[in-house]
Amino acid sequence: MTSCYLMGGKAMLVDYRKRDTYLHKTSPKVLLLGTLLVIVASILWTHPLYCGVMLGLLVILGKVAKFPWSQIKWFFKIIIIPVIFIMIIQAFSLDTSLLHSHYKEVILFYLLPGERLGFNLGGLLYGLAASMKIYMVVLAVAILGYTVSPSDFIQMISRLRFASRQFVFIFSTAWRFIPIIQKQIRHLLDAQKTRGMELDKGKLIERVRKLIPIVTPLLSNSLETGDQIALSMEARAFG
Repeated sequence: MTSCYLMGGKAMLVDYRKRDTYLHKTSPKVLLLGTLLVIVASILWTHPLYCGVMLGLLVILGKVAKFPWSQIKWFFKIIIIPVIFIMIIQAFSLDTSLLHSHYKEVILFYLLPGERLGFNLGGLLYGLAASMKIYMVVLAVAILGYTVSPSDFIQMISRLRFASRQFVFIFSTAWRFIPIIQKQIRHLLDAQKTRGMELDKGKLIERVRKLIPIVTPLLSNSLETGDQIALSMEARAFG
């Protein structure tokens, strides 16, 4: 499996690596079930303590699996600003029905005179939990892609009752399409760098603007590759 991210002008790929670790030896079904449970927990849990424990457990599992943290650290860094923004918005939220009963009435300070727009401790904790959920899901999916080989994952999907032959083919093709896109991104980024464009410098908005020129050729190449796959399928009378 492969988890692909493009952040801060860097193409980051967390792909499967065969390692002699406990998680690599674990059944793909168990790992997939664990990932799904993390996703469900991220939807249901609203307490930062539970989310923090789960996040800590994922970090421990990542260390056990010898996860390449350097390949995903850029993603964690770049979402710090949105995470802080989420926490602030939730702290000023007026809907206290979602907040924890012990903290929903605890106002740390008011932004406007007349005790209006209070900074709610419960809202802050709720925003902290929401922020942790992002890290939980991303890390769980990345660990799954790092510890389960694509062939094992596809075989597992093919054994499911609802998985038809067409579904398995579409899933496997889409999964194998990611490394192709990754390679194209690297070539486009290298081409931009040879033109003297510094993709790693500047503010976040400036970095995003620098990445815009690669979107059109990337989309064009992806559509062309998809068209070639469709022609090959038609030539073999697939489906």
